[in-house]
Amino acid sequence: MRAIGGLLAGLVVAVLAMMAAGFVGDLVFPMSGPTDPRQAGQLREALAAAPAGQQAVILFSWFVAAFAGAAAAKAIARVSWPGWTIAGLLALVLAGTFLVPLPGWMQALAVIGPLGGGLLADLLVRRPRSVQAEATATHA
Repeated sequence: MRAIGGLLAGLVVAVLAMMAAGFVGDLVFPMSGPTDPRQAGQLREALAAAPAGQQAVILFSWFVAAFAGAAAAKAIARVSWPGWTIAGLLALVLAGTFLVPLPGWMQALAVIGPLGGGLLADLLVRRPRSVQAEATATHA
């Protein structure tokens, strides 16, 4: 039950972190030209024509989302799989950028970035000692 709660909380944190990072990034590198997010064609054209700084902000927001969501999930669940699930789902969704005319480096990092965020969260968020001792005792 704790793992499912961690997964759900991690998903919420990931969405909020992506929105916050995107908002702050848009303040630093505002998107040029008006775009209607409901019009996929306008959004694709704006992303493809965006300067490298704007594209980097978008990639950073995806990394931050995966990191924050995976860290929250692992901290709550006390196991790694909910965090990796969040990072994997985000990477899978962002693999759709291969269908959008974006620079190759941005398409590659769209998948690698969330997985890197999940890895960093997995390395930095440690399980409580009681859970580690319990896991060691059951595997011994």
